[in-house]
Amino acid sequence: MRTVSIRLDEATDARLRQIRARTGQSQTEAIKAAIAAFAEREEPAPAQSAAALDLIGCFDSGVGDLGRNHARHLRARLAAKHRRVQATD
Repeated sequence: MRTVSIRLDEATDARLRQIRARTGQSQTEAIKAAIAAFAEREEPAPAQSAAALDLIGCFDSGVGDLGRNHARHLRARLAAKHRRVQATD
């Protein structure tokens, strides 16, 4: 585990002390929780990332339910491939 040193201005230090008093957390726990909350809030959802990259709707398989039933379609494709391989043997 890595140790990090930070400098806090008076207002931020006061906030940290208030959070610690309210939650009973150590400084480390409070700061880790704040980082986790920030990361969760700032991290885009996969759909947001796909939308930002214009990926939604750019792949057209011609199969309307491929997203919902991908496992069934994959099994069918693998079975068909297996039959073709066996037919050539």
